[in-house]
Amino acid sequence: MTELLSKILLIIANTLLIPVMLLLIGFTALMVVYLGGLIREAWERKRHIGEFRRLVADLKSQPSRTVRRADIPARFGLPAKIMSRLSPGSVDKDLDDAHLSMEAALSKLSIGIRVGPMLGLMGTLIPLGPALMAMSGGNIAALTQSLVVAFTTTVTGLLIAGVSFVIYTIRQRWYAQDLNDLEFVIKRLE
Repeated sequence: MTELLSKILLIIANTLLIPVMLLLIGFTALMVVYLGGLIREAWERKRHIGEFRRLVADLKSQPSRTVRRADIPARFGLPAKIMSRLSPGSVDKDLDDAHLSMEAALSKLSIGIRVGPMLGLMGTLIPLGPALMAMSGGNIAALTQSLVVAFTTTVTGLLIAGVSFVIYTIRQRWYAQDLNDLEFVIKRLE
């Protein structure tokens, strides 16, 4: 009975190997896209967000100064985008919505942080069964092939998690600073 159950579990595990590998490839491609988006956003921030930070610094140094919406042009990026959506009667709600939107963008990355290592571990453990069977049968070629799959899936899963974590951390810092500055600027609106 145990042998039958073991064979069933082996079939299930072996059946999962291809989907796990495809998911790892898909997540890797997605991380490349997210990394490109981060580089683009960093470039835009380098070019324009400094102006917004200077506006915030000016407002801090001049407590009586006010600001108009026109003082925050579209090139200021995310703060300008949020500012353009603000309604006079619902500023708090609009800021909460912006915060939720930022959290939603970050949650996509947290999936990669958590799922990448899980897929990598599955991709490691699944081929170890066939590798051990190949070793017991003296089939070195099959053993080698299974071990290559095991180790490359581990590395790929960790890569997905690492890249996701770096992007998550950078964007979280940017978004927190943007919201903080934006709340300060909104208090000074005419």
